[in-house]
Amino acid sequence: MQTMSQILCRLENAGLFLPGDMQRRLILKDICLEIARGEHIVLIGKNGAGKTTLLRLLHGEAWTTQGSIAWFDGREFSSSRITGLAVTSLVSPAMQENFQRHAWDITGRELLLTGFDGTDLLYSDPLPQRVKRVEEMADALDATALLSRSILELSQGQLRLLLLGRAMVRKPSLLLLDECTDGLDARHRDLFAKALEKLAEESTIVLTTHRESMLPDWISKKIYIDDGMLFNEPRALEEDTESISLVSSQDAVRKNGQLEPLICVEKADVYVHGKKVLHNINWELHAGENWLLQGANGSGKSTFLRMLAGDEQVAWPGSITFSLPREDNIPFTILRRRVRLVSDYSQALYEYDVTCLELVLSGLENTIGIYRDFSEEERALAAEQLARVGLQGKENGSIRSVSTGQLRRAFLARALMGFPLVLLLDEACTGLDVRGRLDYLDVLDRLVDEGLSYVFVSHYREDIPTSINRTALMREGRLEITG
Repeated sequence: MQTMSQILCRLENAGLFLPGDMQRRLILKDICLEIARGEHIVLIGKNGAGKTTLLRLLHGEAWTTQGSIAWFDGREFSSSRITGLAVTSLVSPAMQENFQRHAWDITGRELLLTGFDGTDLLYSDPLPQRVKRVEEMADALDATALLSRSILELSQGQLRLLLLGRAMVRKPSLLLLDECTDGLDARHRDLFAKALEKLAEESTIVLTTHRESMLPDWISKKIYIDDGMLFNEPRALEEDTESISLVSSQDAVRKNGQLEPLICVEKADVYVHGKKVLHNINWELHAGENWLLQGANGSGKSTFLRMLAGDEQVAWPGSITFSLPREDNIPFTILRRRVRLVSDYSQALYEYDVTCLELVLSGLENTIGIYRDFSEEERALAAEQLARVGLQGKENGSIRSVSTGQLRRAFLARALMGFPLVLLLDEACTGLDVRGRLDYLDVLDRLVDEGLSYVFVSHYREDIPTSINRTALMREGRLEITG
C-alpha cells in the first residue's frame, strides 16, 4: 500500500443541516478530519449516526453550513464542490435508488462508461481506452455478460455490482463506499474484494459498514461516528431509546388453521421486458411456513417475490392462486394488503417526500403517497407500528432525513399497517446496524407467533431469522426445494 503523504481532503469544524430544515438541526457537528493518500478509513456508527451524510459531504454532494471542506485537485486545495465531485466517486443505496427510480434504459456498458465523467447518462462517444477499461473492470467482477443488457433487466445485486464497477473504473483519488456489498452474493463479494484491494494501490478508500467481520485487512484506520460527531474510540453504550418493543395492535394477525395453501404457484413462467426470467415454478406456501430463499445475483429471487406480491404477471397457462382467510373473493386491492413486499426496489420507487408517519399511513391501502385524510385512530395505529420497529419519536420527521437503516424499518412498519398474512422480505437487513438487525429479526420472529408467514431473501448467514423452517434455492430462474 501507499505511504501517507499528500492530504486529499480536509474538513475543519465542518457541520451541516439538511436543506429545508427550518429548525437547522445539525446532522454533522464540528467535523475535523484530514484524509491522506493511502490512508484507508472505515466509518463505524449506528443507524442515524451521520455516516451517509458525511460521505455525501466528502463527495461534494452536500455542502457545509458551518466550517469548511477542501479537496486537493492535483495542484492546490479547492473548496469548490465541483472539485469534490471530480476527484471522488461514491456508491450508496441512494445512488442505486436514483437509477431505479428514473428507469433509464441504458446498457451495463453505458452505465460503467458514465463513471469517467460522473454523469447519470452518457453524453458523448466513449474513447477507446475508456471502453477497454470498462471491459477489464467487468471481467474482474465477472460482469461481462451484463454489459450488453439493459439495467432495467438487472437484479438488485447485479445493479449494485455495476455501480461498484462504475465508481472504480476511473480510479478516483478518493473512493467512497456506503454499505457497498449489501445485495451481493458471496462469490461476487469475493471478486469485488479482490478488485478493491488492487484499486487501493492507487485510490484511497473511505467506507462504511455494519459488518466489521468482513473488513479487509488493509484498512488502516477506524473512525467512530455518533450523533454527527467523530471519535477515535467507540463511545460507551448508553440506554438505547430506539429499542424495539412489541406493541399490541387493535387487530393482530390471527393464526390460520385452514388446510389449503395460502399461495399456490403452478407451472409459472414470468417474463420481464420480453425475457423469460422464471421457468416452470411450482411452489406452495402454507400457514406456519417461513421460507428462506437463496440464490446467486440475477437468479430470479426478486422477480419471484414480485410475482407473489402481484407486481409481475404469470404467463399462460401457468397460474398463481391465493386462499387468504376471511375473504371469499380476493380482489387485487385485498391482495395488496394481505401479501406485502418490502424491498430495496419498492423503497426506491417511493418518490414522495412525506413524514415517517405518513409513509406508514400509506400502507393502509399500499399506495405510493397520501391520497386521503386519516382518522385519529388510524394515526394512532401508524404511530404504534413505528414504535413496534423502534422509531418512536420519528413520526414527524421526513423520510429523506432518516438514515438508510431507519428508513428500512419504517417500510416494515408500513407493510404491517395492512395487517398482512404474508410478508415478502427482499434483503430486509440491508443498511441495518448490528442492533437494528437483531431487533428487526426479533420483531419478525414475534410476528410469526401472531400467525404471519414470510419468504425471506438474504445473502448473509447472520441475517437468517430463527423462525425459518423451509428453504429453497433459485438457480437461473428455476426453483429447487431444499428443505
